[in-house]
Amino acid sequence: MIRSRTFPPVLPRAARAWTTVGAIAVALLAPVPAGADSIGLSWTAPGDDGNVGRAGAYELRYATSPISGADTLGWWNGAPTAGVLPPPLTAGSREQFTVIGMTTGTTYYFVIRTADDVPNWSGFSNQSARTAGTPGGALATPANFTASIAPGGVRLAWNEPASGAGEGYHIYRRVPAGVDTLLATLPVIRTAHVDSGVVGGVAYEYRVRTYQGQTEGAPAVATISVPTSRLATSSPEVRGYPNPAQGQVTLRFRSGTADGAPGRVRVVIYDLTGRRICQLLDDMLPAGEQTLPWTCTSDAGKAVAPGIYNVIVDAPMGRSVTQLAIVP
Repeated sequence: MIRSRTFPPVLPRAARAWTTVGAIAVALLAPVPAGADSIGLSWTAPGDDGNVGRAGAYELRYATSPISGADTLGWWNGAPTAGVLPPPLTAGSREQFTVIGMTTGTTYYFVIRTADDVPNWSGFSNQSARTAGTPGGALATPANFTASIAPGGVRLAWNEPASGAGEGYHIYRRVPAGVDTLLATLPVIRTAHVDSGVVGGVAYEYRVRTYQGQTEGAPAVATISVPTSRLATSSPEVRGYPNPAQGQVTLRFRSGTADGAPGRVRVVIYDLTGRRICQLLDDMLPAGEQTLPWTCTSDAGKAVAPGIYNVIVDAPMGRSVTQLAIVP
C-alpha cells in the first residue's frame, strides 16, 4: 500500500467565472490496496461551493518528472491522465483512487484538480511524489506530540506527518517501571485522543507511532504527571452574566468533545416547576468557549416574569446546570 498526500482545490461558487482558485490543504488517508505496480492515493473531497456540496469531477495526471519551476500548466499539458476517476463524494468525505500500471521502483509525480457542474475547473493542487513498489515508504514520526490535563482525563495531540503516516496511529501508555499498553488504534485523520483511564497522583509516559499493517514507525514520546486533585470535570460549565439580570443575560460555556472535535449543543431554560420556557440552541458548534445571549423571553417572544430559572446545557462533555435570577 502506498500512501500519498495531495491537496485538491476547492472551487467556490462565487469563482465560477474564472478558474484560478487557491488550493486548500486537507489531511489525507490512504488505506488503499495497492500492489508493487500501483500507487494508492487518498484525499478529502472539496465542495462545489467552498467546502459545501459536491464537486462535479476530478482530473488526475502524473509524470515521472517533477514540475519545473512554476510551470505547472506546462507540466500538466504534457502529463498523461490517470484515467476516469469516480464522481466526487460530498464535501468532507474521504476519497481514494489507485493508479495501476506503474513501474516498480519508479517515482511518479501527481497533480489533481476539481470541476464544478458547469464545468469550471479549479486551480492545480500541490505536487505529490510517490515511488511504486515501496508500500508505506518510511513510516514517519508524528510531530508536536503533547499531553495535557483535559476534561475527563489526559488529552494527547499531535500533527499528522506530511507523508508516511501509513494507515494511522497506535497510542501506548506506560507507568514508571511498567511496559507499554496499547490504548487506541486510530485512523490517520485523527490527531487527538483523550485517555480517560488515568489516576491522580501518577506519572504517565505516552507514545504515538504511525503504523502500516504490522509495521510501526519510530515513536513520539510525551510525559505528564496527573495531579492528586480531581481531574478536570467533564462538563460544559455554563455561567450567566450578569446574574441577577434584567432584560438580557449572556451565557458562557464550553462546547465540543474532549479531544477538540465539534459537537452538538442544546441549551434550554426552565422555570423551577420544570416547565420549559425556551430553547436557545440545538446545533453543532466548534470546540471552545462559546457565548449565547438570552433576552429573557419565552419561545413565544414574551418577557419572562421575575424569578429563578434553570439553564441546562447538554454538550458532548456532559450536562451543566446553572440558575439565573431575573429581576424586574
